[in-house]
Amino acid sequence: MQAVEHAVIAAAGLGSRLGHGLPKCMLELGGQTLLSRLIGTLEEHVDRIHVVVGYREELIINLCSKLHRRVVIVRNPDYRTTNTVQSMALGAQGLEGKTLFLDGDLIIAPDSMREFIGKAGTTGILAAIAPSLSENPVNVDLDQGETSQGEKLIKSFTREPGRKFEWANVVAGPARMLDNATGYVYEKLEESIPLNAAVLDLREIDTAADLEIAREFVKSIDSSR
Repeated sequence: MQAVEHAVIAAAGLGSRLGHGLPKCMLELGGQTLLSRLIGTLEEHVDRIHVVVGYREELIINLCSKLHRRVVIVRNPDYRTTNTVQSMALGAQGLEGKTLFLDGDLIIAPDSMREFIGKAGTTGILAAIAPSLSENPVNVDLDQGETSQGEKLIKSFTREPGRKFEWANVVAGPARMLDNATGYVYEKLEESIPLNAAVLDLREIDTAADLEIAREFVKSIDSSR
């Protein structure tokens, strides 16, 4: 199989549910923006990072020009009428090889990311799942068994509650895997079911309640360093 070479971070959305008037990736937790934390976690593992911007793009562009000069900025001028999957596909244009796609509103434990990227190098497509903690999760139904590498198998995505794991908005696979998708990322991934999955230690921030959970998660990460 092929090692992960690139990462595409989708950071173009409005973040309207949170209501802070900022791209969610620009929220600061523990003295760093979410975006800086993601970039810092990824840059030791991939050769190239693309960040897709739209809403208040100047904030992200200024941050990267000061702190992350190697990052490539990709503009999505249609961010108001497109969603994450289109931003990710746009961000992957020009890339070849295995690519990690992820949302910009995530806090990911560095050790867990390292392990996930290592596993992604052994399979064609690897989706991330996490304990179902978000307020409005897309949950997953898992096969009872595991792959020979110890990965789990997703047999369906569901909005129904009561599942142990949720879709974590992170997936590794071919750079062109999201081309021509029109719905949500997980809807595109349904074409590949049964789908290899691995647990990723992260928190997603969509709502004020998610933000409070993420604050505590950041404290635990930073205190363990």
